[in-house]
Amino acid sequence: MALLFLLLQGCSVMPSMQPFATYGSLAGMWEFLPSGAADMPADNAHWQHIKVPGNWYTQGYDHHGIAWYRLRFTAVTSPETVSSLHFAGVDYFADVWLNGQKLGSHEGYFQQFSFDVTPHLQTGDNTLLVRVNSPLEKPEDFSLRKRLIKGIFSHHDTRPGGAWSERGQERNTGGIWGEVRLRQTQQVQIAPRQIQVQPTKGLERWLVSVDLDRVGKWPAGTQLQWELEPVGFTEKGVCNTPLQCPRRGVLHTPSFNITNPKLWFPKGYGEPNLYRLTVSAVQNGKLLDSFSRDIGFRKLRKTPQEIWYINDQRILLKGTNYIANQWLADMGTEDFRHDIQLMQDAHINTVRVHAHVTSPEFYRLCDAMGLMVWQDFPLQWGYQDTDVFHQQAVAQVGDMIRQFGQHPSIIQWTLHNEPPWDADWMKWKYKDEYDPQQNKVLDSKLYQAAMTLDKTRPIDRISSTVSHPWLGWYSGSWLDYAKPTKHPTIAEFGAQALPDKATLARILGHAPKLPETDADWEEWLFHNFQRKETLEIAKVPKGKTLDEFITNTQQYQAQLTQLAAESYRRQAYRPVGSLFQFMLVEDWPSMNWGVVDFWRKPKPGYFALQRAYQPVLPSLAWNKVEYAAGEAVNIGLWALNDSFSSYPATRYRVSLFQGSKKLDTQNWQVDLTPDMYRHLRDYTAPVAEPGEYRLEAEILDAQGKLISRNEYRFTVQSQQ
Repeated sequence: MALLFLLLQGCSVMPSMQPFATYGSLAGMWEFLPSGAADMPADNAHWQHIKVPGNWYTQGYDHHGIAWYRLRFTAVTSPETVSSLHFAGVDYFADVWLNGQKLGSHEGYFQQFSFDVTPHLQTGDNTLLVRVNSPLEKPEDFSLRKRLIKGIFSHHDTRPGGAWSERGQERNTGGIWGEVRLRQTQQVQIAPRQIQVQPTKGLERWLVSVDLDRVGKWPAGTQLQWELEPVGFTEKGVCNTPLQCPRRGVLHTPSFNITNPKLWFPKGYGEPNLYRLTVSAVQNGKLLDSFSRDIGFRKLRKTPQEIWYINDQRILLKGTNYIANQWLADMGTEDFRHDIQLMQDAHINTVRVHAHVTSPEFYRLCDAMGLMVWQDFPLQWGYQDTDVFHQQAVAQVGDMIRQFGQHPSIIQWTLHNEPPWDADWMKWKYKDEYDPQQNKVLDSKLYQAAMTLDKTRPIDRISSTVSHPWLGWYSGSWLDYAKPTKHPTIAEFGAQALPDKATLARILGHAPKLPETDADWEEWLFHNFQRKETLEIAKVPKGKTLDEFITNTQQYQAQLTQLAAESYRRQAYRPVGSLFQFMLVEDWPSMNWGVVDFWRKPKPGYFALQRAYQPVLPSLAWNKVEYAAGEAVNIGLWALNDSFSSYPATRYRVSLFQGSKKLDTQNWQVDLTPDMYRHLRDYTAPVAEPGEYRLEAEILDAQGKLISRNEYRFTVQSQQ
């Protein structure tokens, strides 16, 4: 292993060379044996077929535990050929054999891993055998003391069966879900173990460090070269003077800087500028091997008050929680691109990848499209407090940081969601089993390991229950969101809503009806619907028909989302630094918290979030939607501007309607400065009779062009 520090500065660009290298995909149909047996199967076993990459459940195998994969393929080797076998993702345990020789084992669903197969690969026919084990948690461990580091893929409210039923581990996520590739080069292979980019002087000078993995020995006279080129914009590339690779010992190289690169910004605040870093091993002008990764230059700071700065500019994080799919192989590039576009169309600038690590393609697209990522490690609630588990968790958090740390879009690591030591609600859930110190030492170990590996971005030990208010769902009233908060980070807020009737029919596999019997409700419960919270805490009216119930749940989700999002935005930096709605999409055919259903059809809550997150917003401060006859209707008028742009001489206009009749219009001139959150005045609505009213607020630019619009609907009751 070699550690290469790069200080990037101008020099002659590396000559173009083509390496002798192949990176052959082994994707396709493999043989498959979901036997559950640990012993190696016989050649004449009853093999079936399965697509790789893919999760076995989505290919018709409702299986957990051990399954065997086999692939016969041909290859060509020579005495100078170096060959390696690469897995992009296997859920959860993997043991790998090539031509009868065991290559090794791996634990963890999200990490890439590889084996040097040079001694075992044959010219001609080869047989690759993979034993995959995706077990259930043992009954005595589930769900407080889990052993598998799978986050939401093994225990969560949005899993098939939900979090708290005996069916919560159904529809297993196991399989070879990532690409499998055979890589062949001449004499040596190089790959990045970890890439870090950090500022050394303001925003002008930067250090890029590359920790290298190597397969094979350095041939005599081998040199390392690197090149940095802009991606998608014009700028002169830079490269280094070749660095000699020693035949023995550690490669010591000087440090180099790059000066004044174009910075990476999230969309709407600048451009997500990227550079392609290419590192090559060269011998006497011959390119032996190389790799390329896209990197970005951006500086992050989170203050002790949890206020965020990117490239020294203050920014409010407007976010959502995201689980794309329970079965990762089902998400391709265009699926992720569509979801990111949904987020950006709703003015979301940050996404929390909730209690799991998703496909690498998602992070690549976030880099390119300018979406910031709060990345969780896949720990959800309680786990074993054993040395074995702690060691495995520390190893896997290192894997996450090394594999994904080069992405400029990732702005924070969070290492555990609602651990037992922070979740006192567990003392009612688990009673005598609950230990208020459980996983506290584990989380400290994870934090220490993460801080050692990454000093370029903030790291939080946990996402705490105090940052998950859940007003109007697990406690209190949704109108409580109108009250001031004491917490700077709001990591979860939201409510469930049913999808439309056509989507419900797809989910249930039959014509849906309003639940009446226990069996009806059990079917909905399996699909994540929370009956008590909906009917007893949120007090959503059930109505007389399914159509009424759907409308009522969707209206409730939309109202709550708008109120909470606007209230937290009005409290920007006093104290709120970030807010994250829960959640964007439903990750399997279900009925839960998504403002977009599993097939990506938005609910009214999506449009409420979109309106509340507009960068420039005429925000309306209210704390009720029903008024008694004669009661004053007072609304606070706020002007919010999240952007880095100024809007001088704008017109702030409010109009009151009853039905289609306009009752009142008032205008004020406002200069909008960047990063502005200002209470302008209060407005008393001139309502003289009972009925339904709508207050519309607009901001128009100096030329009279509409910038943004908002509305508030309320009812004045009849005289009793």
